[in-house]
Amino acid sequence: MDLENKGVFIDDQETDARSPVSASKIIDRTLLTRKNIKYLYIAIMVQAFLRSFEVNLMYSSLTVISSIFESASIATILPIILEIISAALVPFYTKISDVVGRSQALTIAALMYLLGYTVQGTSNGFLQLALGQIVYGVGSTGLMTLAQVLIADITPLIDRGIMFALWGMPSTVNVFIASVLVDPLTQPSSKWRSVYAVIGTTALIGFIILLGPLWHYQRKAERRAASHGRRTETRSIRWLFSEFDAVGALLITMALGLTLLPIILARSYEDNWKSPKILGMFFSGVLSWVLLAVWEIKFSTRPIMPMRIWFNRTSFGALAVGFFLTIINAMNYNYYSLYLVVSRDISFGHASILERGYQVIYPICELLTGFAMKRFKICRPFIWIGIFVQTIGLGLQIPARKPSSSDAFIVIAQIIAGGGAGMANNAAIVAVTGSVSRDDTATAIGVIHILGSFGYALGSGLAGGIWTQYLPMRLAKHITGPYDERLAMNDPLEYIPNLDLTTKGQLVEAYADSQMLMLIIAMCLAVPVCITTLFMKNIDLMQDQNDQAVEGEVEGYAIDGVTSDKLEVK
Repeated sequence: MDLENKGVFIDDQETDARSPVSASKIIDRTLLTRKNIKYLYIAIMVQAFLRSFEVNLMYSSLTVISSIFESASIATILPIILEIISAALVPFYTKISDVVGRSQALTIAALMYLLGYTVQGTSNGFLQLALGQIVYGVGSTGLMTLAQVLIADITPLIDRGIMFALWGMPSTVNVFIASVLVDPLTQPSSKWRSVYAVIGTTALIGFIILLGPLWHYQRKAERRAASHGRRTETRSIRWLFSEFDAVGALLITMALGLTLLPIILARSYEDNWKSPKILGMFFSGVLSWVLLAVWEIKFSTRPIMPMRIWFNRTSFGALAVGFFLTIINAMNYNYYSLYLVVSRDISFGHASILERGYQVIYPICELLTGFAMKRFKICRPFIWIGIFVQTIGLGLQIPARKPSSSDAFIVIAQIIAGGGAGMANNAAIVAVTGSVSRDDTATAIGVIHILGSFGYALGSGLAGGIWTQYLPMRLAKHITGPYDERLAMNDPLEYIPNLDLTTKGQLVEAYADSQMLMLIIAMCLAVPVCITTLFMKNIDLMQDQNDQAVEGEVEGYAIDGVTSDKLEVK
């Protein structure tokens, strides 16, 4: 992409006349040269490629590692933990990056990221693995959020869909590389720690490549700003904590953890849902949701998800699209590779390749959508088309997941669903970031990630609930002979191959029933997705982001403790 001819750079004199004195550490692309911007893009994309490799390898290996610790049925706890941590920390990262700078905040995230991999790689049990996932989640949240914030800082609205898509493109290659490496790195099972040796080294190299130029260019931009009389206002750590809604973050963490974890853990208690501990956790979570709503609406002066974004019906609709798409994705793929291994007698590496059609086509369609948005200068119709195509793909997956279906049918259904989701998601992100002012871009991306965390945690919780609550009932219904329920659910790789053919076939039928229920629920969620898009307004991708954000109906009223406008894009 020829950035020099795409309106990326604005004359300094013109920018000084139009822009107020900066009040944050946002990297102003007009204060960097074309070469600086290009090098920064290259560093971001190289780091994205390496990150995609190590994340795909980690999650492709996670089911195997959980089985080694005889915890396969509760493996979804790990991504749920990650998303709970993410929901609480996203607003903290967006605020601290405004206080100390993008490079400093990313450095903090990198250190936690690497520490998390170290803890997981030295685990001697499932609890230590979960602890490492928590630490990793602290760093991963910062990396995911701040990388997209950085892209938004240096990319104009018309090119933003393309750059967001390019950031996700490496997964089209890495899903296959990771799939090929899963078996060599985890077989025999005693070798599983080599997974973390590989991904830890890769992550370290990626951070060095990104943080080196980022530190340099951020300092350079600040010096140029000072020379033009645009002094960056210094904000204190005290300001950070006054702006960061710590109570809201705590309530989000409690609400997500206490409502979702019991859904998965209930089966491990003798009394299941009759257990006082499980019921106490769940109803405490419900109470936390109520307290969160009351706090955010009535008492918080700086809500963790600001009302000015929610009252903008374009950003609200686009955020809802991303939220429901994430739930659908989490519902479908938490236990899918395990199901393929059990139902088709294949290795995890082979299963990973079969299920990767979704992940491969997703970023490709994101990129194609980015170019289409640039060509037609619109984004809302691509959301509608994407949702429609994904729903067709979900419907096709119902027959495709039957044990008797062909591998080709599985891949085709995955590709259709992934293509639609990629199109809708990219257009939705551009709509969110394009409907708010430039100063709110980091906050808007933070809200995207918070809702993504909500969605993934909720979808994973529902999937885990179906697997731990519904699957045992289906096992009891289908299997006519003796069987060990605990081993059938928690250690299927060792237990199932030793069953007789009749019992094994019946067990596969029970697994298939659970997969079908997940897909049916996912298809039903397409309805609220469509409804939320009806209220969105069109966004002119050629218009300046700040001008567009304030062009709507100006209705002054108190939001977030200050007088704000109702931002509605005409």
